[in-house]
Amino acid sequence: MSPPFLSDPRELSRFADLDDVTAADIAAVSRYYPFRIPLFYARLIDWNNPSCPIRLQSIPSREELIGSGNPDPLAEGSIQVTSCLLKRYPKRAVFLVSGECAMYCRFCNRRRIVGKGWRPERSREETFNYLEQDREISEVILSGGDPMMLPAAEFAYILERLKAIPRIRTIRISSRLPVVYPTGFAVDHAKAIKKASPLWFVIHINHPREITPEFLEIVGQLHRSGAVVLSQTVLLRRVNDCPHILATLFEGLVHAGVTPYYLFQLDDVVGTAHFKVKVRTGLSIIKRLRQEVSGLCIPHYALDITGGLGKVPLENRYLKGHGAGGLRVLSLSDREGL
Repeated sequence: MSPPFLSDPRELSRFADLDDVTAADIAAVSRYYPFRIPLFYARLIDWNNPSCPIRLQSIPSREELIGSGNPDPLAEGSIQVTSCLLKRYPKRAVFLVSGECAMYCRFCNRRRIVGKGWRPERSREETFNYLEQDREISEVILSGGDPMMLPAAEFAYILERLKAIPRIRTIRISSRLPVVYPTGFAVDHAKAIKKASPLWFVIHINHPREITPEFLEIVGQLHRSGAVVLSQTVLLRRVNDCPHILATLFEGLVHAGVTPYYLFQLDDVVGTAHFKVKVRTGLSIIKRLRQEVSGLCIPHYALDITGGLGKVPLENRYLKGHGAGGLRVLSLSDREGL
């Protein structure tokens, strides 16, 4: 059986006849930012269309080597209480349980660690000990990398340990696996979720073409396991910066029983400037959506302020106008940032 992933750019020749310049660009970028795409997702690409939204999200582009940005735009290094636990807010923490993803998205905000051999499991027990002793945290968000890339037994163990801490009342799982690699979702993953439910499963999905029959099957399994299923989407130039595309996506998700939760402004990650959409464009899109689709289909439009000032809804009361460096945004702690 062939591996379910492509990780060498030369393997793309199985799908497309790339010209020499494009092939060289992909190889050059991959030396800086790792490349991986599941065969399942590669088969969704329209290889005759250089602007295919599936291709733009997954195939390296020379634009990744151009422009500014920050390798750690949310200053996560400053909020680590263990090497794999991030605590920005008093009552919730992000538990980075995996250093791998099924696909290395070209706009990833943790590209500094994902696919680079980072091993969060080395400090996992230290993290459990911290969570058992902390007196504030009541919600834990499993992230990474992608938690669903863990073997099912390891994934189940993490859920069991968290459920054994009485103060932790909410577990949230953030994953892109149901979209890009649905065959990686094992029966035993579903059993572990069912045993730990109720919990919240947040699927990262960016385009209506990602709503495949295989994706819908995983959503059904999650529902049958007792999970509350939500979605989060990143606003990306040339991928989904269009009211019609997002309306189609969010209506399709609601029809499948998935609640659109967040539409995120792209973080200021190094090598991703070509994906950036202006905030005023995002606000205009949200306005159109409110005029045209059910309120069930409207996610929170939000920004994580660069520098680690936290997440804020992109509403007029938090926007302070343009200053040196760009749009100024007021954090929930009344501090301004970009």
